[in-house]
Amino acid sequence: MADSLERMTNLLALLLSSNRGVTLADIRNDLADFYGDGSDETVRAMFERDKRKLRDIGVPIESEVLGGGDAGRTRYTVDRRRFELADLDLEPDERAALELAVSAARLSNANLGLLKLGGMRGASMVFANIPDLPSLPVLREATARSAVVRFRYRDLDRVLHPYVLLLREGFWYVIGFDETRGERRTYRVDRIEGDVVMGEASAFERPADFDVRTAFPADARLLGDEPETTATVLVSTLRHGHERDLGSVVERRPDGSLVVEVPCANRDAFRSWLLGWGVDAEVLGPPDVRAEVVEWLRAMAGRS
Repeated sequence: MADSLERMTNLLALLLSSNRGVTLADIRNDLADFYGDGSDETVRAMFERDKRKLRDIGVPIESEVLGGGDAGRTRYTVDRRRFELADLDLEPDERAALELAVSAARLSNANLGLLKLGGMRGASMVFANIPDLPSLPVLREATARSAVVRFRYRDLDRVLHPYVLLLREGFWYVIGFDETRGERRTYRVDRIEGDVVMGEASAFERPADFDVRTAFPADARLLGDEPETTATVLVSTLRHGHERDLGSVVERRPDGSLVVEVPCANRDAFRSWLLGWGVDAEVLGPPDVRAEVVEWLRAMAGRS
């Protein structure tokens, strides 16, 4: 089950990123990993609990019953005038010092206070995990305004139509259509290099069939720059009950070992998975992945 703090953080981020407000259907779709499962009654009950908790800590969530073709539906918004503090006119070094103090103290109430300072929306709610993400407010505004963004990621220039921002296991991800790749991509925000440049508003439309439940990989090893990348791994000793974690089995050898194909778009997650098997797993290919793992192991051995 998703962590309730992450769920409420994502809910608040969604409410702040929308100028028109969101309905429960929007919340269920955009935050599918947190609200997507279960009956309508279960999802509504979960949302009502989260809404009440956010209101209890001072978030002015307002509701409006819609009419016309949307009759019977309710739209939810956050009143920014009541939510955001008046501008304290802090100098950049003063703001940085305040952020650093909150990051070191890891106080959730202080994080909420920083969130109320206009111009820092979203970044400080996860300061315990991400101390400084200057690109996050730009990405949130671009998502709300349907503006194309440009940034560098893994030494390559990207041009992205940002569809949604999500917090997952302590990290923010932006999901959208990458013009440079010609397909949908997921990028971890803290790995963006340099500034994010936002273009004109209303530059694209998010596809009607966009579904976070399928757009955001459930397996962390798929979260990378090359979603289809797989490695071939020889597992010499199969541990009881662990075969389901192996990926696709492509060969079963007479000695009981297995050759499997494992997602490795996210090399950090792949190496973590590989390390869990110790000497029982050997990367057979592709050559670049094997060479990278060998170099990583040698570096680890040199530091020990």
